[in-house]
Amino acid sequence: MGEWTPGRLISTIYRRCQRQLDRRFAEAGLDAGRGLYLYLVELARQDGTTQQDLARRLALDPASVTRSLRRLEGMGWVSRRDGADGRERRVFLSPAGRKALPSIEKVLDEWDEMAAWGLSSREREGLETLLERMAKNTEEERE
Repeated sequence: MGEWTPGRLISTIYRRCQRQLDRRFAEAGLDAGRGLYLYLVELARQDGTTQQDLARRLALDPASVTRSLRRLEGMGWVSRRDGADGRERRVFLSPAGRKALPSIEKVLDEWDEMAAWGLSSREREGLETLLERMAKNTEEERE
């Protein structure tokens, strides 16, 4: 069990990443810790998406998404509205959420650069390909 498997290495990188990001977001005055920044980045890609689609794209359970969106809404970074048919909730970035995005993206870009430091562009591309394949292998639909 002392062997460093891909899963253990990914878990270690994830924990280190979260600690670093939480610290950097706090330093920047962005209360976007605990993964809340993920919602803002994803909404920047597709504003007005449904809560269900957001949960699927972020690979999170719908209840967690609802709690996090409630927190982001309280912070004034997102708004939620009923869709046209009233059955689904759509999520939108607020002006404050849009204003926070450049700082969030800067912190994320710096983390990515630090984590991939010393890797050639070919190694980075290969790593991305392998991680994408691993992510596909772990999709719930495969279970």
